[in-house]
Amino acid sequence: MAPAAKPKPGKKAGLLTEEAPESLLQAVVLADSFNKRFRPVTLEKPRCLLPLANTPLIEYTLEFLALGGVQEIFLYCCAHADMIREYIQSSKWSRPSSPFIIHIIDSPGSTSVGDVMRELDQTGLIKTDFILITGDIVSNVPLQPILAEHKARRLVDKNCIMTTILRETSKCHRAKPRGEGGVFTTDIARKQVLHYEGLRALPAHERVGLPKDLVHSRDNFLLHENLLDCYIDIVSFEVPPLFTENFDWQHSRKDFLHGILMDELYGKTVYCHILNRGYAARVQSLHTYDAVTRDIMNRWTSPFCPDSNLLDGQTYKWYRGHVYKEADVILAQSAIIERGTIIGAGSNIGGGTIVADSTIGRNCTIGKNVKLDGAMIWDNVVIGDNCTVGKALIAGDVRIGDGCTVATGAVLSFGIEIAAGTDVPCSAKYTKYTTTTTRDERGYRKLVFTKTKGLIEYEDSEQSEEEKREVEMSGLYYQANESGSELSDVSLSDSDDDEKGRKKRRMGHSRTPSESEHDMFAREALHSLHGSLKAGHSVDIMILELNSLRMAANADFNEVRRATAAAIIMYMQPKITSNAVLNGVVEGTLEKLLPLFNRMIFETSDQAQLLGFMQKELAGKERGGAILQKIAMTLYNEDLCDETGVLLWWNGGKAAGETPELAEVREGARPFAEWLIRQQDESSSSSEEEDGDEEEDDDDEADDEDEEE
Repeated sequence: MAPAAKPKPGKKAGLLTEEAPESLLQAVVLADSFNKRFRPVTLEKPRCLLPLANTPLIEYTLEFLALGGVQEIFLYCCAHADMIREYIQSSKWSRPSSPFIIHIIDSPGSTSVGDVMRELDQTGLIKTDFILITGDIVSNVPLQPILAEHKARRLVDKNCIMTTILRETSKCHRAKPRGEGGVFTTDIARKQVLHYEGLRALPAHERVGLPKDLVHSRDNFLLHENLLDCYIDIVSFEVPPLFTENFDWQHSRKDFLHGILMDELYGKTVYCHILNRGYAARVQSLHTYDAVTRDIMNRWTSPFCPDSNLLDGQTYKWYRGHVYKEADVILAQSAIIERGTIIGAGSNIGGGTIVADSTIGRNCTIGKNVKLDGAMIWDNVVIGDNCTVGKALIAGDVRIGDGCTVATGAVLSFGIEIAAGTDVPCSAKYTKYTTTTTRDERGYRKLVFTKTKGLIEYEDSEQSEEEKREVEMSGLYYQANESGSELSDVSLSDSDDDEKGRKKRRMGHSRTPSESEHDMFAREALHSLHGSLKAGHSVDIMILELNSLRMAANADFNEVRRATAAAIIMYMQPKITSNAVLNGVVEGTLEKLLPLFNRMIFETSDQAQLLGFMQKELAGKERGGAILQKIAMTLYNEDLCDETGVLLWWNGGKAAGETPELAEVREGARPFAEWLIRQQDESSSSSEEEDGDEEEDDDDEADDEDEEE
């Protein structure tokens, strides 16, 4: 590790004193992620400065800390420190009006959280309890009540060294990282963390071990697998010295938290605050980057939404359907902008183009007859005519020629050019950087990245097979092992060829299976799923069986969703003998099947289609409307379907025309659909009122100026 670096304050400095007062609220922000999940884009730009819903990620973290009353921040920078310093010093956070002072600390020798904590101990900058947070957090949770709880607890328990903030979610919530996480064991009454065990990505954990002393000494404890670790910790000033004592501790969870709780000689205690309201998530992978982007679009992060205009010069306005546009956006008359879309200023969308569930940065040019579905496009990108882009990341200044296809999971790094007619395959990563291996002055091997003029498919030769698999799992698209040996990782989509086939089937280029194959899959899938539900089989077994049937019959995901809906209704409907048991049956069934749904629903249109299949299966059945409404509400509450997907189904049925039976069952969901519409209208009204107030203020100022003249 490099020698301790001296802090380099921003525009103003004054709170950096030898003795920090107890009332001073400090935060340590880790600007580096210490992993490679965003490569190759992070070869050129740090993760904390990457645009999330067209706003740099670190802005959300700093807004959260400002909301929590933080007065002084130590921002530790490892990679791209100069770029981060330049950004902070030119931002509102370095102005006299900033709610806190921010010190930028270069730490080029740090390669882990443990290194930063040891350096923090050497500098002696922290004299009181502080907030430890990464620079990729999005949260609207008020910190002050949690801080007060921590301080009160410290008065009672002198050994308390940390309160960690966790968020209660479903086991398969979309913001939970794939291949990473842990099981927290807590004392139910005291909120004390008794044990922590990190979950290994591969091979998947099948069981969690608990210390015998814990089992025998505690009457009431709870194992949580449904907690989202926010990586927001309120930490005692005693913690950095513990890292110094244990030079091999690198990770804040697998090493520090696990070690402290396992070794009674430390005599230290850790507590948790479990959120059941508010939003908090960490953007720690491409998968969670996509998930948090959707949450921002759907306003779960309010007040930190696109139309909050966190940056100077932003002019976003909210439109119905969670569409956000800045000023000076040019849309061709025949362009279609569907729900869940963000478009930055100066961008031009060509005729016949369809944009759905996508973000488009500033000054982008999108050609004619382009289809963007789930794409994340940064500033100054040019996409030619007749292109198709799935759930892919397109970094700044990329040029894509006419007639290209960019498949789901692809990452195109800064400034590359894709020739006309190119098909970018699923999960491919392209950059301008080549990698070579050399040795530093101490003889250690290190990677050197060299910029070239050509197009390079990115591959890190220094990664182990386990590291490569973990990066794959955390990507925008993950294909599981075909062998099915790791049940928790089994996916309904399990090969590059299958992903290509799925995309082709959407575009109408796949071969049509015979009617016997269709019939075989529909019959056997229905029989298999219904039988598994009745027998109480695990959802992993259901996934494995359904995947085998799908591959054997060459069935597409439309057929998978149709068979799943039919099996679920066949299983639930006879059990719902009265309105009193309806809620319990629906919730219990659907919550168990969330992992299955997550492997067959990829886009907003898939959500709407699943609800449509449920509607058809319930047509003409007793309590069909009430069951359908509860299904929609449960899928919405579990974050499987969002507002966009539910209303796409609701409005689509009315527009297409329905049989009387279908219309009747759909009417049962009207209260929920109208509630969603009212939420949109209220948001729209508040936005319009704010705009109106601003215009009135401008008029008043103009009148005052006229009077002065």
